[in-house]
Amino acid sequence: MLPEDPYERRAVRLGRVVASLRTAQLRAAWLREALRAMPVEDAAEVLERVCHAADTQADPNAEALVHALAEILADPALDPAREALRGEARARKLLTLERMLRRPYVRKPGAPKRVVEQLEDDSGVALEADREPTPRDVPDYGKGRPLTLGERKSLARRPPPELLPRVLSDPHPDVIRMVLASPRLTEEHVISLCVKRPGRAEVLHEVARHPRWCHRPRVRVALVQNPATPPEVAIALVALLRAQELRSVIETHALHPSVRAAAAERLERRPPVRKRPAEGIQ
Repeated sequence: MLPEDPYERRAVRLGRVVASLRTAQLRAAWLREALRAMPVEDAAEVLERVCHAADTQADPNAEALVHALAEILADPALDPAREALRGEARARKLLTLERMLRRPYVRKPGAPKRVVEQLEDDSGVALEADREPTPRDVPDYGKGRPLTLGERKSLARRPPPELLPRVLSDPHPDVIRMVLASPRLTEEHVISLCVKRPGRAEVLHEVARHPRWCHRPRVRVALVQNPATPPEVAIALVALLRAQELRSVIETHALHPSVRAAAAERLERRPPVRKRPAEGIQ
């Protein structure tokens, strides 16, 4: 029996449809079109109920929908839609959705350091995530000369095994986008890219939005754990983490305090693990 709340009914139906689709790519594509067909006010109310069910009830259909939502919101082309949903969530006090769409705070020069209780930022590490790449950052492909961007992208489509580590070290997001679609790439390769320090925000953003890799649990954890991952992307991915993964994020002081705070709130709201009843001795 469907609930009386019309937004709750739509949330249940959306979750059922998304969970019934066989691939992550289909789920994300279908959800994108379903949300486009809704007024932003309705979409925010429906997604609040979905996120709440995933957060507090561990509902598998809701969790499948939240996975698809995290993927499509990692697409920079949807930044205006993300901002519209965030505005509705704040105006309507849709706290669970707002938590997933939260914009990390940025301390202004000269302003006192903001401390999140028990989550102070003590990294003190200057990251290179936002530094513009220079020709010296491009790896040596062993051709005796620097390769053009077009040549590097062509090489990334089907990289020879011996050149794959060099392609994965390329700082240009277009090259990374090409290599992420290569059939020769394995999960271990992607994880090695995600754990690289210092990381590059644009490169990690490409991994977070790629339908083949963004749903892999180990890849997802590696993205959240990298301080160079854009905080807004990491905060959305926190909604997909399990309890032990959340604890690991909270304990990683090099991460942005907003990411760690989101992990702490998510851990506090997660339902207790249901223990399976002990079977009787036959």
